[in-house]
Amino acid sequence: MERRFQNILLFFVATIALTLPGQLQARTLSVAYPSPSWNTSLPVATAKDFGMFAAEGLEVRPVYVRGGPVVMAALVSGQADYAVMAGITAVSNIHKGAEVAIVGGHTAYIDQVLMGAKGVTKLSDLKGKVIGVTGAGGITEFATVEALSRKGLVRNRDYTVLYAGNSPARVYALENNVIQAAAFSAIEKAAMEQKGYPLILETGKTIPEFPFMVLVTNRQKIKTNPAEVTAFLRALRNAMHFIQNNKEKIISAAVKKDPAANANLLSKSFDYTVDSFSISLSKKNIEALVAAAKLGVNLDTPAALERFFVDDFMNRVLK
Repeated sequence: MERRFQNILLFFVATIALTLPGQLQARTLSVAYPSPSWNTSLPVATAKDFGMFAAEGLEVRPVYVRGGPVVMAALVSGQADYAVMAGITAVSNIHKGAEVAIVGGHTAYIDQVLMGAKGVTKLSDLKGKVIGVTGAGGITEFATVEALSRKGLVRNRDYTVLYAGNSPARVYALENNVIQAAAFSAIEKAAMEQKGYPLILETGKTIPEFPFMVLVTNRQKIKTNPAEVTAFLRALRNAMHFIQNNKEKIISAAVKKDPAANANLLSKSFDYTVDSFSISLSKKNIEALVAAAKLGVNLDTPAALERFFVDDFMNRVLK
């Protein structure tokens, strides 16, 4: 493992120890995830709250750990047993030497859409315009540029990109005509539509081979407890099936947990996200992640794919 990566890892492990005392315990399986957003937290929460983990004999504690690097550090250090994280984060850290592997999918496509300013309603309206994304080099930038490319719009020829910051900053920029379109999540999409902003493009669904979130565990667990990995994936798959067939129960449970939640917005976000939940992954999905991360890896070489992805458990569950 590269020394620079080791130093970063040690820093983040120390951060976890200081900020999350007692939250990640050895007596239960801990699942770290980097965002409280609907598409990131729902399957694991459902598997816990509706008994899918218990049915597999697993006691599981979901733990929100802010940011992908900290989630990866928790996993590598053993403070987390499993992690839900962005696919690009997973393959990038594996390439740097992290002894972890992707064992299944989670969210098949990116939970993002492109919303236009009022009056900017279709793709052709974007020519000569400025599109806001979060920041340089992020998933939002990659997904937006790639999706528009597939629709025939080329960056710096047909439109320009502005690094406009977080969601409130992008809304402000849109309202003040600093930008004429911007990337938002599914739940933000519902809120923006209520304000009269039109949907231009369903970004994630335009690049369907690019998985957003994946399930990762450390290689030691893969070697020593394969039955647990299989059981975890089976519970997660069952939770996803439950989500996809029980919308009213899911919305009701979400509102019960957070009475301040807007049930109407949750319902609209659910409709966009629900079909993305799947533990299934293919070689094409991993290739898309490696290409997006610009790792320069030739996946046609022997065992190159296995460096990133162990599909034995997923295939067992899917069969």
